Amino acid sequence: MSDRPIVDRTPFPVYSALVTQWVQAGRTVPGMPDREWERLMATPVWPRS
Repeated sequence: MSDRPIVDRTPFPVYSALVTQWVQAGRTVPGMPDREWERLMATPVWPRS
């Protein structure tokens, strides 16, 4: 039985820097909650009768 390879779980530096920039700019970041989208999805599409 062979040993499983060790997987590096640290984020890629380029991706980390990009995520930091996007968060600081108020942009949507993959894998993080999007408050505006959640609000839009919670709002009824059609007015109630």
